[in-house]
Amino acid sequence: MARAALASLLVLVGCGGDPVGVDGGVDAAVERDAGIDAGLDAGPPGVDASFERLDADVTHPLDDVLRLNQLQAEGTHNSYHLRPTPETIADWSYDMAPLDVQLGEQGVRKVELDLHWDSATGRFRVYHVDLLDERTTCATFLDCLVVLRRWSDAHPWHHPIFVQIEPKGSRDRTVSELMVSMEEEILAVLPEELLVTPDLVRGDAATLAEAIATRGWPTLGEVRGRFLFFLNCDRAWCVEYAHDGAGLDGRLIFADAEADDPWAAVRILNTPGPDVRAAVEAGLIVRTRAVSIVEALSSDRAALEAELTAALETGAQIISTDVPAPRPDVPYFVEMPGGTPSRCNPVTAPPECTSEAIEDPTR
Repeated sequence: MARAALASLLVLVGCGGDPVGVDGGVDAAVERDAGIDAGLDAGPPGVDASFERLDADVTHPLDDVLRLNQLQAEGTHNSYHLRPTPETIADWSYDMAPLDVQLGEQGVRKVELDLHWDSATGRFRVYHVDLLDERTTCATFLDCLVVLRRWSDAHPWHHPIFVQIEPKGSRDRTVSELMVSMEEEILAVLPEELLVTPDLVRGDAATLAEAIATRGWPTLGEVRGRFLFFLNCDRAWCVEYAHDGAGLDGRLIFADAEADDPWAAVRILNTPGPDVRAAVEAGLIVRTRAVSIVEALSSDRAALEAELTAALETGAQIISTDVPAPRPDVPYFVEMPGGTPSRCNPVTAPPECTSEAIEDPTR
């Protein structure tokens, strides 16, 4: 997508957190906020003065010691999701708060967005399943990114926010074309200096895998206030995005990897267990899951607590759930024990680590 065309679309992006359906989402977005300037086609991709970042000169006591893989954070599954009306199946029986509420009130530090290319508008829409499960708190990828950026600008001392992207494909565009458009939309809202990119982590090493094995992830001080995007994609898609398996040089987004890939840095392992622990011990950042809505509706508190404990003990840096906040019809919800909002990783963090050193919301 040409930058001028993308800029014109940004004028339509809504910045509020009100739930909207996909149909009519553009009109709702215009009504909420049409204040983003369209002058993005002059100079490099970036954002205009409607984004005002607070003074980010806030340090934490171990910023030069703790590394990005030494924390453990709560994430949400399908973070945009609103249950369909009328309700259909139990798997979809959950509502997520707007993204900024999740970040600000629920301690969430990883969000997940499903992207569907809309050839009619030339941008990505965010929802779960065509026709059957389309309700969402942010109708487009740009909507979601703006909400995340606005919250980040108001809280620039946060540890990196993880953004899991699940691209749903397109009948009329190739993987490469879709990924170019995806990166353009990211850069329209988040300049590269606010991203943790594969190149930043790789540095002068030959591959990402080598960099992680020899130098490790950046310190929190080096990446505080940024975003790390990673792809939840099928194997063929991930390999193509990784330059047909050569690596992620020049890319903005990490891709789900297998252990021996040269771009192995982030892995998605949905079931907690020995594979998760092995990947964490190898230096990778791992996303796993605990407490789905179906489990929360059908299990007792003790079973759900045990499931979360098992996930936490693997050392997975990201624990993703359908239930990040209390609701009256389930006995348990997920919150990071001892986190403010995140906590020291039980497998990788050094003894001197404290949750306040990872992120102190009072600062």
